[in-house]
Amino acid sequence: MRERTIAIPRLLNVGAGCLSALEPLLREAAFDLHAVCVGAGEGPSVQFADAAVEGLRGAGIEPLEVHGLSGRLDQAAELAARVIEDGVTLLVAVGGGRVIDTVKLAAARTGTDLVSVPTAISHDGISSPVASLVPKDGPRQSYAAAMPGGIIVDIDVIGSAPPRTLRAGVGDLVSNLTALMDWRRADALGHDRYDAFSAMIAEHAARPVLDIEELSTAASHELVAKGLLMSGLAMAAAGTSRPCSGAEHLISHGLDERLGDRAAMHGEQVALGTLVAAEAHGSPMRATLVEFFDRLELPCRPGQLGIGDAELEDAILGAPATRPDRYTILTDVLEQDGDVPALLERAFAKG
Repeated sequence: MRERTIAIPRLLNVGAGCLSALEPLLREAAFDLHAVCVGAGEGPSVQFADAAVEGLRGAGIEPLEVHGLSGRLDQAAELAARVIEDGVTLLVAVGGGRVIDTVKLAAARTGTDLVSVPTAISHDGISSPVASLVPKDGPRQSYAAAMPGGIIVDIDVIGSAPPRTLRAGVGDLVSNLTALMDWRRADALGHDRYDAFSAMIAEHAARPVLDIEELSTAASHELVAKGLLMSGLAMAAAGTSRPCSGAEHLISHGLDERLGDRAAMHGEQVALGTLVAAEAHGSPMRATLVEFFDRLELPCRPGQLGIGDAELEDAILGAPATRPDRYTILTDVLEQDGDVPALLERAFAKG
């Protein structure tokens, strides 16, 4: 029997008001608080980073503060250098996905413990071992990182984020279902090795959200947050992003390359890609997802995100090239009839 080693965060806390208990949570989980660095972004999330800093100061800890993190590769490199220079023992990322991914890569490159404190749950980056950052030249890229050693999700905080971010988180979460279709097919065709254990975690993370009737309650926010945390665990267990990333993610990457600053939120684009992938697989899941997306006001057609049909077609044609080592259903679609317009017409049909 092949042994499996999974790095599981030693601190997982999802609850209302837990940001105010940051220092006790960190201390109880035995993080080294000798030299703490708090990374933050810009905009509304800064208030939560400031609250975290004040809480640490109230406990006698004077943290180093780094502001303005926006998901750039050079920022991660600069932060890593500062971690080494100042002997930082713990990185705490307080903000959205761009902040967390920037700090995540710096933590991974320096071997420093990281605690993720998301202020929005727009995708599974809050817990995944992958950092999505923008290099100096070129579109956003994914970099291997490490799963955070601690994750603290304050339900009150994420509930105060714009509803669009919550919907995007749902879009990224349910995409596990089509990603798993791709993974099973890749295994059947000899392109990859399917792992039933991590796949089970990813599926159990995603399926419960399909029962959400509306996305304004603390209970629904908690369900989405826990699902995204489980997605990170699934990727850590698999040692790959396969359980949560398939054709739908490649389509989003293709849109990022073509739309640039016009790109929608990752989870929104992935939601569109999920409909396309489900239809390409011939899965009855597409109809279920259309009804679900319509109920929660997720995009069911590209025009709802300001994306033209021709732009989406072009993104799909170029999608496999964004990750040439990863087989997905798009590989077959483009190698066979290649009738992308017909695929999109079926994918975005009502019902």
